[in-house]
Amino acid sequence: MARKSVSRRQAGGSPPPERDVALPAPDARLAHLLAAAKDTFTSKGFAATTMDDIAGAAGMSKKTLYKLFASKTELFRAMLLRSLPEADYADTPAEGSPVTRLRNMLREAADVALSPGEIALQRLIIGERQASPELGRMFAEVIMESGTEHIVELLKTIRLEPRFEGVPLRLISEMLFGMVFGHDHFRLLTDTEFRINRRVLDRRIDLAIATFCAAEDQAR
Repeated sequence: MARKSVSRRQAGGSPPPERDVALPAPDARLAHLLAAAKDTFTSKGFAATTMDDIAGAAGMSKKTLYKLFASKTELFRAMLLRSLPEADYADTPAEGSPVTRLRNMLREAADVALSPGEIALQRLIIGERQASPELGRMFAEVIMESGTEHIVELLKTIRLEPRFEGVPLRLISEMLFGMVFGHDHFRLLTDTEFRINRRVLDRRIDLAIATFCAAEDQAR
């Protein structure tokens, strides 16, 4: 007579450890988890989202999730860091003049900052500013600082208009971002019907560069 299998729980022992089924490779699993976390945070809000919610959305056990991230805040920070490769400033094509590279970098920064996913994330941070003010500081530290630093490094290779001599490059970097997509960014945050005009956005980039960069560098 075949022997019936008896589970450890039925036998009075502790239950078997939780196991994830059909999980992808570690790198792919992490990317999947962070994408699921972003979707969950933006749909439910940071305060209302639990680690159980994120584990369920990612298709993994909470035990596995806590092995990767000790807290919801730590997971949120990792999700922000994952946004940096989307901007990929460091991979902006190195060919062309410094001004051409600056133009490409500003266009890439605008594409990321104005993307639906980033706008949804920023709406979340604004909505949670009272209960979780650390989210805004985290966003500024992780996302905004990275973009500013890359622009500053590139500006070091460009001759500026004489009237901007002595102006901190960080300040010029911030003004470039504001001129290029500040208007569209505000409209997207506040108006769900607003649509970006790519031709106008490219024109703003040209005007911003013409404002700050010396004419001889623009001609190169």
